[in-house]
Amino acid sequence: MRLAGRLQKLYETYGEDADFWWIYIQEAHPTDGRRPSKRVQIESHKTFDDRQTAAEGCSKVSVLKVPVLLDDMNDSAATAYSASPERFFILGADGKVAYAGERGPFGVDLDALEERLKELLVKGEY
Repeated sequence: MRLAGRLQKLYETYGEDADFWWIYIQEAHPTDGRRPSKRVQIESHKTFDDRQTAAEGCSKVSVLKVPVLLDDMNDSAATAYSASPERFFILGADGKVAYAGERGPFGVDLDALEERLKELLVKGEY
């Protein structure tokens, strides 16, 4: 199962018990960048409105229906969590990182994320 489809299944399974958020960060392969994507036609975000428009477009075509938040134009979330191009985290009930996945796309381990989420839910630590 592709990544977005698997994430959607996790959201459907655990979404009543855990908050899920997708934080849309800077475009990894903008058309005006060094390594443009051939599949995605999105320019670098110059304004917050550009970022919002890109996120809305991605949400419309994706099978992933997790609520979307936007990183600011200083890329504060991406920088703080070393999240470029993608990375998955679980924050515990105390607001601290309870799971930090490796950077994606190759380091993504959704089985490990799901196991940690189950553990936190059973222990009441989420």
